Amino acid sequence: MKTKPKISIILPAFNSQQNLDRILCELLENQVDDTWELIVVDDGSNVPLSFGKHKNPDWKIIREEKNVGAARARNIGANEAAGEHLVFISLFLVIPEHYILDMISFISSKDFDFAQHLLFADANASLTNFQRFVTDQKGRVKISTENLDIKNCQFAAAMIKKDVFNQLGGFDEVMQHYGGHELDLIYRMDQRGLKRRIIIEDIPLKRIKNEDHNSIKRRLSEYGKIGLPRLLKKHPELGGLILGWRKTWWLLSFIGVTRLIEHRIQKQIEKDVVLKKQTYRLYLHLIVRNAWDAR
Repeated sequence: MKTKPKISIILPAFNSQQNLDRILCELLENQVDDTWELIVVDDGSNVPLSFGKHKNPDWKIIREEKNVGAARARNIGANEAAGEHLVFISLFLVIPEHYILDMISFISSKDFDFAQHLLFADANASLTNFQRFVTDQKGRVKISTENLDIKNCQFAAAMIKKDVFNQLGGFDEVMQHYGGHELDLIYRMDQRGLKRRIIIEDIPLKRIKNEDHNSIKRRLSEYGKIGLPRLLKKHPELGGLILGWRKTWWLLSFIGVTRLIEHRIQKQIEKDVVLKKQTYRLYLHLIVRNAWDAR
């Protein structure tokens, strides 16, 4: 009888054979054994993705003929997974040489329901100050307590027990817009008392693709207009956590102050002025809130 793997790596991919080839090579530098498997979900790429020469009996590609989005693609991969733990990663990350051994060691030594990698940018990458802030998760995510804050939980590089994922019914596929399905799943875990959310501190992963200011602003605006309303329709009690200070905000928004502040910070970001972390955080919040108001 075949051994049940400890880890199922789920990798949604779209139109990026070159990056898939790179990450497959990185995975092959790890010990290839029955402790892990790889499931690539080709999310409607214009040209079907393939393993090419990078073949392994425990790897599979699942092809969707049309683009179904992150929530659906991740669910498809999870449904095919045989591992005890589901590891969701992005195609635009670098996989370290001893990643699998380190992850197996982490699983053996930690008690958790959800665990998240810290991501960082290449030190030699040409980034603006704003991009540095966004990509520097170690400086942005609060990791002082065992339970990672719900708002800081993401699945770009994270692990969850498969039985927990199955208990919750996976990602809500209605919540497709920029992290809505991620926050929804973490909140449902929290409601079930599955609150052990921790950082995988000793295994940070490097990004090879860093979004620019316009891309980040566009995605956050879409979230404020579409993703957040859907999330709060399902979980209205999250309004206080995500929106907060509603009366004060309404007054400031009514007299146009919130838009004015957003535009002023945006101009500084476009000039690549060095700003305080609190200012960058405020700016990200303003984008979402102002998009919410304008929906």
